[in-house]
Amino acid sequence: MRVTDAWRMARRTASRAWRLPWTSLMMAMRSLTSAYSNRVSRVIQFLVVGRLRPPLADAGAEYEARIARMADLRVDEVAAEPVQHGEDQVFRREGDRMRGKVLAGAHVVAMDSRGRAPGSSEALAAWLARRLEDPRATTFLVGGAIGLDPALAAAADERMSLGPLTLPHQLARVVLGEQVYRALAHLSGHPYPRAGGSR
Repeated sequence: MRVTDAWRMARRTASRAWRLPWTSLMMAMRSLTSAYSNRVSRVIQFLVVGRLRPPLADAGAEYEARIARMADLRVDEVAAEPVQHGEDQVFRREGDRMRGKVLAGAHVVAMDSRGRAPGSSEALAAWLARRLEDPRATTFLVGGAIGLDPALAAAADERMSLGPLTLPHQLARVVLGEQVYRALAHLSGHPYPRAGGSR
């Protein structure tokens, strides 16, 4: 059922609700919700360089597990290139590995210190709400020890920063996971700490 058809059905049912059983109204609303949900993509991809290691591994795994309960999360890790190979080779090889893992047709977000930082966690939630209405997946790119391949960042649909401070790449992944989970919790009305929490 298309969304427009579902809307018409719900409106007709609502207009006659006073003389229809409650179950009929609920069935119409479920049809509307189902039709809308089928057009909403909740696929989120974290495409990252390297694996999380202690002491950050547990925190990262926890937030990614929480996200997976609220959205279709895919985490893809590519091997890190030894920094001794030089910046140019590291960027090129890590970038090539990441390109091969980007979900087809995804809206790609490069996590880059030169990108635009959301004004607040609430602003990030509003941005994510718009992204989740898009039929495309949303792919976040997190680079390795020396950052993200500049060519890969330049080709992304947009660049996003976590703020002006420099973060180790593994910590950046954990912070991204926490903020995406916070955004999803905000959108769903989940009682996760909001503006009154630590910044």
